[in-house]
Amino acid sequence: MFTLFLRAVFLYGVMILTMRALGKRQLGEFQPYELALTILLADIISGPIGSVSTPLFYGLLPVAAVVVVHGVLSIACMKSDKIRAVVSGKPTLVINRGVVDQQALDKLCLSLSDLLEGLRSAGFLDPTEVGTAVVEANGTISAFEAAENRPPRTSEMNLSPGYEGMPLPLVMDGRVQQNNLLQAGRDEGWLRALLGGRGLAPEAAYLAVLDTQGRMTLQMKGGGLLRFRAMDGSEVKW
Repeated sequence: MFTLFLRAVFLYGVMILTMRALGKRQLGEFQPYELALTILLADIISGPIGSVSTPLFYGLLPVAAVVVVHGVLSIACMKSDKIRAVVSGKPTLVINRGVVDQQALDKLCLSLSDLLEGLRSAGFLDPTEVGTAVVEANGTISAFEAAENRPPRTSEMNLSPGYEGMPLPLVMDGRVQQNNLLQAGRDEGWLRALLGGRGLAPEAAYLAVLDTQGRMTLQMKGGGLLRFRAMDGSEVKW
């Protein structure tokens, strides 16, 4: 019984490492060949887990083979559009200039209800507001607002909003994020002095985020929220 438990733990770890090695896309939306790969991996791993008489090697070797095949397919898809079209399929335009393409939906075996559900997932309650919609190769629907309905861009209004990059979480659940502090060009002493001036400590913070304008948003573990300028925007280097 203990051997069966250890085999399950070991093969579970192999499965996690394999999925990590295959790339982050396996954790999100699948391409058709990636979905087939995931199902196949689960089936391969389940054999040695359930049968102690099956050598572990009989489970590991097929996993290695599947990983190699996946790597070859991924490289082939990157190098050749034709192979990618065969293996993964192509995006299909289903709404053009606000008009639903009924023939395209029929070819994809999608009903109008399926389309409306996808548009709601994309943030559109009213389908008449959609100017363009595409069914991607992985089956998701990308929808874009009609030009006359979208808000004006800052460039169209001759405004400059300034640089907007990735905000850095400096404290998460009371733990200082040293790598993010280093990326911001600061250290823990600076952070403690900054919060200490307001009678606070990093350990009391649930989340502290520094944006690319130099503003700090601090949420305390008790639920309080505080915003203040932590550094000048010109000092932002990330």
